[in-house]
Amino acid sequence: MGITLGGELAEEAEAEEAEPDVFDVLPENWPAVETFLRCSRQWLFRGMEGQREALDVQAIISVLSLYPLAPEQQLERLDQVQLIERGALSVMSQPRN
Repeated sequence: MGITLGGELAEEAEAEEAEPDVFDVLPENWPAVETFLRCSRQWLFRGMEGQREALDVQAIISVLSLYPLAPEQQLERLDQVQLIERGALSVMSQPRN
């Protein structure tokens, strides 16, 4: 678009691009994170401002059906994904600097 950042804005943009957020996931939690990531385009939005409200639970269930899990394991994974969802919503609702 022909827009260039100068000064502090350019430095902040470069720093954000150079240092992606990295964190460890315990091996036993990875399946839930993987499921959450597969559902990451299934957010339901609220109001005119388009704020994320929740993941579409039917989409999560649909993704879970792709895994060879017993029903009790599917329920456990759904609970795990919903915990991740709450944490994500908490972070996304914080004002940006």
